Amino acid sequence: MAFGGYPPPEHLLGDLGMEAELTTAETAWVRTRATPFVAAADGAVRAGVLATLVDIVGGAIAARVLHPDWMATADLTVQRVGPVLGPFVEARGSVLRRGRTTLVIEALVVAVHEDGRTVEVDGRPADPVAWASMTFAVLPARDPAPKVTMPAGLPSRWAFSGGGLQVPIHDTVGIEVVDGAAGHVSVPVRPYLHNSFGAVQGGVIGMLVEAAGAEALGAAYGGVGSDVVVTDLQIAYLALGRIGPVVSSARVLEPGADGRGSAVVELRDAGADDRLMTVANVVAVPAATLVGTTA
Repeated sequence: MAFGGYPPPEHLLGDLGMEAELTTAETAWVRTRATPFVAAADGAVRAGVLATLVDIVGGAIAARVLHPDWMATADLTVQRVGPVLGPFVEARGSVLRRGRTTLVIEALVVAVHEDGRTVEVDGRPADPVAWASMTFAVLPARDPAPKVTMPAGLPSRWAFSGGGLQVPIHDTVGIEVVDGAAGHVSVPVRPYLHNSFGAVQGGVIGMLVEAAGAEALGAAYGGVGSDVVVTDLQIAYLALGRIGPVVSSARVLEPGADGRGSAVVELRDAGADDRLMTVANVVAVPAATLVGTTA
């Protein structure tokens, strides 16, 4: 399903096979299948994919709550507290606070079966595996209206369908590692990655931040990006990426005593005079420390 032509027939959200439901006026869920194509080095779903789920569930709730006004994502935080193994992973969002100029949405991420039942551990529903929040800036409705409007009759349940992922998600997105130690990755801007405003979609930003931080931290640990697993993302959205390519840089902070390290990542639109788009903090741990914890 598309709203006002978004997403187009060939789009990342369709290939992720996302399903969604607005369960009440202020709650919703979005789920996708946990496959090897969306997995990190520990076999669990990547933090960037979790950010994409959270971005979609937050946007769905905000579109209904704020209609006829629109919104822009100000920030997004994802904190993984356990391995996200599936068979499906679901973000369950709800309104935390609605103000005159901002809307804050919280989401819990859980492992579920295809029918939506929460995966059980020792006979009881498993605990959430990640926590997330989003802040939206409220954009008052004006004429002309935004490119995509949400009608009052917005369906309560829908699915984005596509051809499915055929290669790992970072290859699907087109992320190129230019200089791992510097956290320098690059991705072209194209309709496959667009949001409804014709810029890079917020979840894709999460994937780029994850990739840049992982590469820089992997190098700091004496390896490459695939040697670490990103557990936390804190993303501030400053400007849209419309032209591209989007390029990143990263600065590694001192690793913690428990092996956790963090990096500050910046994303810039190289085709728009290197305009600063995003600033984020990425936390990761060596993948070797997680071996045996995801079974």
